[in-house]
Amino acid sequence: MRRRLDYILSLFLERKLEELTPWIRNILRMGLYQIDFLDKVPERAAVDESVKLAKKFGHRGTVALVNAVLRNYLRDRGRITFPSREENQIENIALFYSFPDWMVGNWLELLREEQTVRLCEAFNKRPQLSCRLNSLKTDQEGLEEIFKREKTKFKPGRSLKDFYTVESKIDLGGFAPLQQGLVYFQDESAGLPVMLLDPQPGERILDLCAAPGGKSTYIAERMGDQGEVLAVDVSKRKLKTVKENCQRLGVRSVALYCADARDFKCSHVDRILVDVPCSALGTLGRHSDARWKKQKEDPLRLQKLQLEILSNAAELLKKGGVLVYSTCTMTPEENDRVIEKFLKTREDFSLRDSSKFVDSKVVDQDGMVRTLPHIHKMDGSFACRLEKT
Repeated sequence: MRRRLDYILSLFLERKLEELTPWIRNILRMGLYQIDFLDKVPERAAVDESVKLAKKFGHRGTVALVNAVLRNYLRDRGRITFPSREENQIENIALFYSFPDWMVGNWLELLREEQTVRLCEAFNKRPQLSCRLNSLKTDQEGLEEIFKREKTKFKPGRSLKDFYTVESKIDLGGFAPLQQGLVYFQDESAGLPVMLLDPQPGERILDLCAAPGGKSTYIAERMGDQGEVLAVDVSKRKLKTVKENCQRLGVRSVALYCADARDFKCSHVDRILVDVPCSALGTLGRHSDARWKKQKEDPLRLQKLQLEILSNAAELLKKGGVLVYSTCTMTPEENDRVIEKFLKTREDFSLRDSSKFVDSKVVDQDGMVRTLPHIHKMDGSFACRLEKT
């Protein structure tokens, strides 16, 4: 909520917020956040603790400033107004829900006003914690029995039967099903590309950009761990995580390769998952500060990389094979435009209807998987199935 906090603070400061030291700037933000967004912290305590911090990290003048700003806000907050939506639609939504203008502008073009507001609200809520069962070690009945024994509240996934939403607060470090490799914590949207891929036992499957291994291990599980999954990633450090996840889950059919997905070479494979690097704008609810690190140019900049990876993957697929392209973002530049450009250059590939493989509720009118947090209660994502004719 940094942008909203800064806007409000600017109304009570005689100079720019940026002119204050980082210490005092953040003390003011924390104090205001406690007052506006936390219901278990008394307002007087929020002010007093902020003043104590100002004494420690500032001087007499900044102590007086922190005290005055927060107390003035308590007295006059009913008078706070934001630019009207009629006057400036983008600024109104971006300030109130705390997002960069360019993000809100893009969403308004894609979703219109009501949906954009709901999307902002969804990104500002604590995201659901989801996991999938490891079918190599347990089944639904067995896992649900363990959940009940552990007094863990859960409910089945919205679109995939292998997934669960964990509603209890849990300590991941001591959560027995995780330590025993019975579950893998992963958003349900991440399982959809694997279902589109529809891996079969005994096949040879390539997973480009594989780290941290959630989709690679799910592919192996769907194959009954029979066959071979080539997990490729450019980072040795991240491949170590893939290896650790495979060991914990009991997956043996995954082979690791450290290579750039743009020029990785191997003999032809049956199926390929191309889960490309992307702007990750569909996961903003899980990464609170990411909205301030992303740039407007990112989607178009990444498109070139995505097309290069996709084009290389196409050469590695055997005739009659399946290629699934997926992202965890919602931008047309990284999704629809990439597929359009790819299909214009590759007449030997054709798009297939995703509703034959996943719940039709997550499939759009063009037959592609498209999820939105405020509608599907999972991360924003995109996936489509291509077949090599």
